Amino acid sequence: MLGTQTPRSQNEGSGKIVYTFGNPSLLKSASWCSTKPQNIIPKQLIQHEGVSLTTKTKYMYDNLSERTAIDADKIFDIGQKICKKKFGDDTSLFKLVNVDEVSQDEVLTIGRIFCEFGGKLDATSAMLLGSNELICRTVRLNFSNSKPFSVFPGQVVMTSGLNPRGDTLMVREIITDKFPLKPVETPKVDQEINLVIAAGPFTNSEDLHYDPLNDLLLYCKDNKPDCLVLIGPFMDIDHSVIRGEIVLDKSFETFFEEMLASIVEVVGQDVTVCCVSSYKDVCADSVYPTLPMTLKKTYPNVFMLPDPSIVELKNGLVLGVTSVDVADHILEYELAVNAGDKVKRVVNNLFEQETFYPLMPPADEDMCYDGELASKFGKIDQIPNILILPSIQKSYIRDINNCLTVNPGRLTDAKGGTFARMVITPPKEGAKLMNYVACQVRKI
Repeated sequence: MLGTQTPRSQNEGSGKIVYTFGNPSLLKSASWCSTKPQNIIPKQLIQHEGVSLTTKTKYMYDNLSERTAIDADKIFDIGQKICKKKFGDDTSLFKLVNVDEVSQDEVLTIGRIFCEFGGKLDATSAMLLGSNELICRTVRLNFSNSKPFSVFPGQVVMTSGLNPRGDTLMVREIITDKFPLKPVETPKVDQEINLVIAAGPFTNSEDLHYDPLNDLLLYCKDNKPDCLVLIGPFMDIDHSVIRGEIVLDKSFETFFEEMLASIVEVVGQDVTVCCVSSYKDVCADSVYPTLPMTLKKTYPNVFMLPDPSIVELKNGLVLGVTSVDVADHILEYELAVNAGDKVKRVVNNLFEQETFYPLMPPADEDMCYDGELASKFGKIDQIPNILILPSIQKSYIRDINNCLTVNPGRLTDAKGGTFARMVITPPKEGAKLMNYVACQVRKI
């Protein structure tokens, strides 16, 4: 075990269920424990030219011109898909104008939202960037007469409105709807699959005892899942020990190796352990997308995954995950007026923009965002069965576009850490998600 264990009985609210989703009868009968060991080997589905993001991948080689080209390509690609939904497949019917074109009549244009001052959007700072092969064009956005909307920096949208002077677009409507991603397929699992999902930090801010992680491991020892998904950071770079306020008698790498050894020792080798890296982890490369972390000693049941990842766990059961709190980042920086359900809005933003991190520039100044890597290894080109989006926002489990979307919360939290557990049973042909899953967010 790691450090000094705090008895679970001392943790306020330990074991309390804070969110529930799924088939009521399955929830009532669920044992939350694997019936028999399964050989789960996650297969990485995010690839570029047949290659996944690995520790050998080079990063931060992109220059300004390449970033500009990548951004222009994204505006074109997403814009074209919005146009096809709006006008049909015939490109000759695309009735668009440049973002700064003077117009006394209502017109449509495509562009990327950005903040004039580089921070959070408000009613006076929202701008639209359009481009063609010759020139970059911008226009200020006025939402005073707009229908309900939400926009955030980096979002590619179609706008409908008037531009009487050429410098301000009087927005009537923001259009983001496009042809959907490849729809999720019902997994062909032949036996019940139990998952436990937890996101870091895994220890309290003043020590490296890892009491919350120890509690989680004891739970997994008593209620063995088929797969344990641990999402970084494992050793947060902002932790007081990492900042040097407390002396550590071993290297960070050695400490991390010992942590993984303890995890395997407690849960056993018949539980698949997936460790998702984080750019905030001291043992990971400080770049996003983040390369998988490395271990000197390998374990047959431990898999180090990059961030983000879309992996097939078994028989078509596809899991998507990122360690970045993209939900909180978007909600903090967006401008929204009567825009409806914020959880559904954020998840649809990811699907519509086809990426795990559509906000640009990143909300976290310490996030070394690599545009070239993100265009290859940060994309979402299919809707997974399960999408894990850890956040400091309130925990939830939702069915969005037939995708089981989960915020398990943080394992270490001032109000009491949480984790998610779920059971996926063999579904009938064409069964709805609600009918073959049982999910809960539980206090540690």
